[in-house]
Order: sequence, then structure tokens, then C-alpha cells
Amino acid sequence: MNLKTLKHPLIFGSILLFLAHQIIEKVFNYSVPILHAYLDDLLCIPIVLGIGTQIIQWIHPIKDFYYLDKNVVITTTLFFTILFEAILPLINLELYTADWIDILMYGIGGTLFYHLISKKVKTEYIIFLQGLEND
Repeated sequence: MNLKTLKHPLIFGSILLFLAHQIIEKVFNYSVPILHAYLDDLLCIPIVLGIGTQIIQWIHPIKDFYYLDKNVVITTTLFFTILFEAILPLINLELYTADWIDILMYGIGGTLFYHLISKKVKTEYIIFLQGLEND
């Protein structure tokens, strides 16, 4: 079972950083306010889309060449933004707060995922198909 997407530095690093951050906050009861406020939002989109892409690559016929197009990345980013920055703060103000910097963090995470993973895999797939045509 190939783990190409999960092994990508953006995804692997995001997962490790997220886990380390949660352990430091929950187990050692230590929090850095700016990291507490924004790190999870920055890491969220790459982690969710990275795991999703990996699962689809395992079952899709084109395997490692499967990628999420720009529309999927944008839609997922917008979904998380609307859910966590608009809807949930209306439902529970004690647990969720709307913050424009969170929106920026989701956007940066989505942009990094698209440019470092999806766009790269798409390019590799196009090159692969062109090689088949030339044979």
C-alpha cells in the first residue's frame, strides 16, 4: 500500500506538528497563545485533503496520479471557513469564535496544498499521459 501523499513533507509535517501541538497543550498543559489560536487552522486543510487524497488514491484506478482539482480545494476551504467561522460561532459562542485570521489560515493551508501537492500530481499525470501518446 503506497503512502506517497501521506509521506509528502507538507502532509507528514502538518500531521506531526498538529499531534505535537495537541500533546503539548493537553498532556503538558502548556500553551503558546498565537499557536493555540491559529496553528490548527493552518494545518487543517492540508491534513484533511491529504488524508482524503491518499484514501482515494488507494481505490481509484489511476492510483498515485489521482489529484484533487482546484475546485475541490477551494470548496473544502470554503466549507471549513463557513462552518467554523460563521455557523458554529452562531450556535455556540463559548466554544467557537469567528476570526478573520482563521479564515486567512484556512486559505494559506488550502493554497499550500494545491500548489505543493495537487498541482504537482496533475503535472506528473499530464507528463505520464504524454509519454503514453509518444510510445
